[in-house]
Amino acid sequence: MATATAGSRRRIPATPGIVIRGVAWGDYQAMLRIVGERPIRITYDRGDMEVFVPSFGHNSDAYLLGRMVEFLTEELEVSIVGGDTTTLKRQDLDRGAEPDKCYWFGASARRVRGKRRLDLDRDPPPDLVIEVDVTRTSLDRLEIFAAMGVPEVWRSRGQSLQFLHLQPDGTYRPRVSSRNFPGLKVAALARFLKAGRTTDSTPWMRSFRAFARELADGREGGR
Repeated sequence: MATATAGSRRRIPATPGIVIRGVAWGDYQAMLRIVGERPIRITYDRGDMEVFVPSFGHNSDAYLLGRMVEFLTEELEVSIVGGDTTTLKRQDLDRGAEPDKCYWFGASARRVRGKRRLDLDRDPPPDLVIEVDVTRTSLDRLEIFAAMGVPEVWRSRGQSLQFLHLQPDGTYRPRVSSRNFPGLKVAALARFLKAGRTTDSTPWMRSFRAFARELADGREGGR
């Protein structure tokens, strides 16, 4: 099975984002402060910094996937803390990135609940990151999430959706089922994502909630 991460970050074609080479960690920190709450994403990887602005389609897919996570945790009664575009960074790794959305579940959610500032030197990484690749980036963001120990990434790329699971060798590999939501198949989620792009939001949400409820009932019946 193909590996989802690779060390070829410098061979990826240029993108609409701006890439700056030779950036010190302190300058990356300063850029994060300058950007603040603006809708601008900063990715940092061992001296390389990319600045890009997500597109409308990019944000739409992230919203739909995020809503599905919320419905799943509600119907499955899973404790959750959402981080949205929280900056994930570790100076010891010399890396940082802002996922489209990120979530902590169960025990991890209890550890970070109520915190005003995330410190990945002590706090657990998110259990799930949502990554929407509408436009390609020049830095390998999956490689960054893997280095931080994020166990699962849902990656939307055009018309495809992948559930990526972190492996012991530090790479991600696609799987048909979610690690965080056992019984949830990527094909089912992909169908709902495709429908959500063109369907009125209210009936779409009702339909997915019913699906999540059926999934919860199935899990309970299988115990």
